[in-house]
Amino acid sequence: MRYHAGGAVVSCPCCHNDTFDKDYRQLNTSGLSFLGLDWANKNATILVCQRCTHISWFMKDPFTEQE
Repeated sequence: MRYHAGGAVVSCPCCHNDTFDKDYRQLNTSGLSFLGLDWANKNATILVCQRCTHISWFMKDPFTEQE
């Protein structure tokens, strides 16, 4: 799937591919983990390059042309 972020098409910085798999990861902090409040941490969107598997992280959700 091809994505856009910040008004530009996302491309892999390693191999220049433009197709990615999208997933989400939690940004754990030591303070909230210590208190057992991991659920309160923010999430980030990751795009995994389908060619070289480089992972790019985004705080705002990248979107596709269909969205």
